[in-house]
Amino acid sequence: MDKIIFCGDLVCPFDVDVDYSDICSLFERSVGIANLEGAILLNKSAVEAPKWTDKYSLYSSPQVLDIIKKLNIKYVSLCNNHILDYKQDINETVELLKSNDIDSWGLKNHDLLKIKFNGRNLHIITLATFSNEHSLNLMNPSRVLSDIRRIRRHDPDALIVIYPHWGVEKFYYPEPADRKFAHDCVDAGANIVVGHHPHVIQPVEIYKGVPIVYSLGNFILPQTFYGNKKLVYRQPEVQHELIVEWDGKNIQLYQLYFDKEINKLKVDLSADIEKHFALFKEQISGSKYLLSYLKNASLLDIALRTRYVPNIFNEYISYVSRNLLRFVRKVLIRAGLHNPYKAFVK
Repeated sequence: MDKIIFCGDLVCPFDVDVDYSDICSLFERSVGIANLEGAILLNKSAVEAPKWTDKYSLYSSPQVLDIIKKLNIKYVSLCNNHILDYKQDINETVELLKSNDIDSWGLKNHDLLKIKFNGRNLHIITLATFSNEHSLNLMNPSRVLSDIRRIRRHDPDALIVIYPHWGVEKFYYPEPADRKFAHDCVDAGANIVVGHHPHVIQPVEIYKGVPIVYSLGNFILPQTFYGNKKLVYRQPEVQHELIVEWDGKNIQLYQLYFDKEINKLKVDLSADIEKHFALFKEQISGSKYLLSYLKNASLLDIALRTRYVPNIFNEYISYVSRNLLRFVRKVLIRAGLHNPYKAFVK
């Protein structure tokens, strides 16, 4: 493989046809890596058996395999907050991918995939930094950094990729903890950091010559019914996304546009790619960035959703605060005082 293309969140449910023909040529000489945002359900009846009813439960139909194959996506991360949404055994998804010559990894959290890339060992570490009652294992930043240092020590010529599922959803700035952690990963020996989860594009930073793409945005994630709930994003920015082409050193960004009305993914030729580098064009300190983040964040994000320091203690704090927030939300929904899905339920 000459190059790798990193993609964001990938989902394709039943009864949805996605037109992605416009981007196929970008993948002709590259191998794709994507975040498979949910299990592959084998039949429609499984869609009626989500584990939780107070949230959107994402999944893909077997049709997603056609997308994966045609775009030459060889590796998919399963390390995300929707992979365990359904009662179907997740190992069925793993085996289905394997039978189609698609490697998956990430169910353990901060899990490692090792492949060959242009004659060198390429190690891809995937992780999920946020935690709630249905997530995978708590992420331990110090363990990830130890893994990077161990790889670099034993294989100095190796390439190391960090592919995290992190950040605040539908927010345009990386969490302070994630920026610090990305810097720590680079200092430990990582060659690139490419994030996903927020559903919108976040800034790109070049730190000590190493690219950090904080959020790609979605890749293919149709705004349609998942079970009896219709997924609707109010921000039009959700339809804009990035993919990252990487040759082991340099990156090429392509901005895409997903037309939610006709489920068509195309290259956005009018996009200003340079604007994604603007925030971090001049290296700003952690404290200065924190002020910028707080200025743009909501009070709820500041108090309960944002992680400020990358360590296991703060991951536990995040676990408690997010579960508290979700518990209150559940109570309000069951009491009939809050119905976030009222306009979007069959």
